[in-house]
Amino acid sequence: MFKLLKYEFFNMYRNKWIMFYFLFFLLLTTVLFYFTKDSVKVCATLLNLTLLVIPLISLILGTIFLYDSRSFIELLLSQPINRRSIYVSKYIGIAFSLSVSFGVGVTFPILFFFREISIDYVLYASVVVSGVMMTFIFISIAFLIGTIFEDKVKGFGASILTWLYVTLIYDGIILFIIIYFQEYPLEKPVLFLSLINPVDLARIFVVLQLDISALLGYTGLIFKRFFETQLGMVVSLVNMFLWVIVPFLIGLKIFNKKDF
Repeated sequence: MFKLLKYEFFNMYRNKWIMFYFLFFLLLTTVLFYFTKDSVKVCATLLNLTLLVIPLISLILGTIFLYDSRSFIELLLSQPINRRSIYVSKYIGIAFSLSVSFGVGVTFPILFFFREISIDYVLYASVVVSGVMMTFIFISIAFLIGTIFEDKVKGFGASILTWLYVTLIYDGIILFIIIYFQEYPLEKPVLFLSLINPVDLARIFVVLQLDISALLGYTGLIFKRFFETQLGMVVSLVNMFLWVIVPFLIGLKIFNKKDF
């Protein structure tokens, strides 16, 4: 398994999209620090952008990688190699590669600006952690989609619909529920809805450290009301781990039974 993992990791870094992904976050963070010397504003802007970019890129690259590796997977399956090892190595290879590209891209500019501004390292670290967690979450979902759908077009369609749901449709559903059921107590239902959207969990995990109601949003305010700041961060982080583990295990189970 270690050889497979090593191969997948270095194979990903031969992909130009990984380098483009790294340069995107490197240039973005550098520009933000150059024009805004306030690390809190940089974190807020970076968070809003990563909530859109990371799920989209992770879903698209994850499904492309899995579909393009179909012939290589069939070749590996003809060898005495455990299916679990193939699935796990491919998942960790792409998820870790994207996570490293994102993490290095957003932290490297700090070396150039740390003398000019005061940086809230705890807040900045929470942005990096949320981005890494979203990468592992949506690569897990992408692999699940790629395992379920044989047809590449259906797989890409499911990936795009998933991205639209977690970033756009979800907020519309919340707004509809708030307006239509405004006469009813909505705290607990909205709290549950926040747990079934990984993007909202990532935003809450970071913004709970800030006393900015506009960034918290309705679900964030409900979350903060039910949990204290520290407890809320732990709850959101634990649920993000569940979002990584559950789709991964379901995809692995389907992959083990799949007839190639």
